[in-house]
Amino acid sequence: MVDGKLLRTDKQFRHLKQRQKETVSTWLYEEYRRLWIEKGHEPHKRNNWKIVAAVMERIEAAGIWLPEQEVTKYFYRRKTHYRNRIEKELQPKPEMQDKDSQTQKEQGAGSQ
Repeated sequence: MVDGKLLRTDKQFRHLKQRQKETVSTWLYEEYRRLWIEKGHEPHKRNNWKIVAAVMERIEAAGIWLPEQEVTKYFYRRKTHYRNRIEKELQPKPEMQDKDSQTQKEQGAGSQ
C-alpha cells in the first residue's frame, strides 16, 4: 500500500486507462523522433534504453505506475510503426508539384 492505495506489482501496459496508454505512446514517439532528428538518422538500438529512461521519468512525474520492463516491451513492439511514421514525415512532399503540373496539362489539353 502506498498513500492508502493498493499498488498492483505485476501491472501490464494493457491495464492502463486508454488516455494513459495514448500519453505513454506519444511520449515514446516524441523521444524516438527527437533522438532521430538529433542524430540525423535512425537511432541505433543501443540507444533504446535512453529513450525508455527519458519516458520513464515523464511517466513517474505524471504519477502513472508502470514497470520499466512493460514500457520497454511496448516500445519494441511499436518501434517499427514509429520508424515508418518518422520516415513518412521526413520525406519531401512532391504532391504540390504534381498537382500543379496536372492542372497545367489539363488546361493545355482543354485549349487544343
